[in-house]
Amino acid sequence: MARYTSAYSSLVTHVKEVEILQKLADRKAKSDPIGCKHEIDSLSRGAVVLLCAHLEGYIKELGEVTLEAIYKRGVDRGNVSAAVYYHISKDFIEIIKNTQNPSSVSGHMFNLLKNDLEYWQLSGPFPSPIPSDRFNRGFASPSHKKISAYFKRFGYDNFIGDMQVYLKAKYLILSNAIDHLVDTRNKIAHGDPSASKTPSELLEMLAVTKEYCRAVDSVFAFWCRSVLCCIR
Repeated sequence: MARYTSAYSSLVTHVKEVEILQKLADRKAKSDPIGCKHEIDSLSRGAVVLLCAHLEGYIKELGEVTLEAIYKRGVDRGNVSAAVYYHISKDFIEIIKNTQNPSSVSGHMFNLLKNDLEYWQLSGPFPSPIPSDRFNRGFASPSHKKISAYFKRFGYDNFIGDMQVYLKAKYLILSNAIDHLVDTRNKIAHGDPSASKTPSELLEMLAVTKEYCRAVDSVFAFWCRSVLCCIR
């Protein structure tokens, strides 16, 4: 069994472009910190946005790996959380919830049945791949709590508790660092000129993000193996 999932391997590859930006910013900071200040800030801000995007992409890909494993390994639907079904069909369900007219509700119900009936069974394997694009919809700004909420889509309710046990004294350091990364990214996206990082701070962000994701990978993969199936 591999030590980490293919999703984590992809993350390691993807963050190399962030490492390139960090190294370039660092060289400029060492050669001409005053004259290159604008370039250093631009490189660092871009690196923060990319790093946050890769973190979000990692969590989504981890979910995709899990959905694919559920289908390919023929996991019995009796072992799958009811939350999974909601997130498969949530586009239809949300429309139905917000519709008042009975005829319109019926029309939307027929659409749900036409498109998703094959998934809605209480036993046996899924007859076709679970649509990961629909399942992942709505997940963004990957703070620690939002990552926990994402895993609840699979029925994994004790992610935070398991991370606390796994990381021990490092739990607060890493979870707060992830929240800080997302907060910095959001400030950059909203045009806050003060939201920037030095090259050394960016290097630390890279290190803690990878360490956090390794912990996520281990904790979530262990839960999947215990409840659903092996994903690595």
